[in-house]
Amino acid sequence: MEEENNITEEHNELPQESSYTSPIPVIPQLSVALMLLTFVFGVTYVSSNDTVTKKETAPDVRVANVVPVPKSTQSLAQVFQDVEIEAGSAFVWDVKTQRILFNKNADEERPLASITKLMTTLISYELLDPEEQIAISNDSLRAEGDSGFRDGEQFSMQSLSDLTLISSSNDGATALGRQGGNVIDSQADAEAIFVEAMNVRAKELGLTKTRFKNSTGLDISETEAGAYGSARDVALLMEYIITHARDAVALTTTQKTSINNSNGEYHTAKNTNTVVSELEGLMASKTGYTALSGGNLVVAVNMGLDRPVIIAVLGSTQEGRFTDIKTLTDRARLYIQNQAQ
Repeated sequence: MEEENNITEEHNELPQESSYTSPIPVIPQLSVALMLLTFVFGVTYVSSNDTVTKKETAPDVRVANVVPVPKSTQSLAQVFQDVEIEAGSAFVWDVKTQRILFNKNADEERPLASITKLMTTLISYELLDPEEQIAISNDSLRAEGDSGFRDGEQFSMQSLSDLTLISSSNDGATALGRQGGNVIDSQADAEAIFVEAMNVRAKELGLTKTRFKNSTGLDISETEAGAYGSARDVALLMEYIITHARDAVALTTTQKTSINNSNGEYHTAKNTNTVVSELEGLMASKTGYTALSGGNLVVAVNMGLDRPVIIAVLGSTQEGRFTDIKTLTDRARLYIQNQAQ
């Protein structure tokens, strides 16, 4: 079962906001729409260092090659040499130096669960206006988990995506996917074409192990996950988002927040990441958990003086993912502090 949605609902009547009309014209044929996906996402992510989009050719080891450091400090190997984590895969990425700090089976393909919603939100920000109104339909409410939504309730795209990421709402992700799919081609299967857009974007970003089958990350069956990817891919996706769409994940650092619908009624969403308050400098986070994936978590943490480090763990346990992240975050901070001496 997907991690629980943590949303309660309260009401505060305000005048209804006017809905936003998308400026994107209707594309009449699905085949044309698929050809246009590359146009919609025409800018391919290019890092300041080519190593971001290239798979490592070195053997899969837990620690990257060590570079010379002052004799008075611990080397990278020394800082991470005795690390013990439950996760089957992990990746610690220093964004500023474009360097791997820790690698455990980082290119192994694993179920992503609700980490999928990072791409769902990114595509929504690229296709839709932040103030565009999205209605919650009965079709959206059929997704697993109760987010406290009602049929016909409307949210701005930004509010709905915030709520979706913080509380890991499957209803919210489904509604975002349907709205985005309708923008691409109102005559096609909205959900299917939105998932296709997610896969096109993954290829453009160089996420070679990533493939999506739905917009939620929910398991499709006992043997088939809703999305697959690697710890490295998850970290690089998070890097792109905090670099190019920071607003999309800004509220994922909060323990709890209230988000209004278009009528002024508000929902209180509790973060599924239970350690947000324990990670100093947290910039963004997203959890994931299903029967097939186990415990997943990715965070971006500012280690000081604009030094973001991204830590991703996949295939841990429901509670172990939080311990794993704290362990790796502490070690990364120690290494960077040593470098600053």
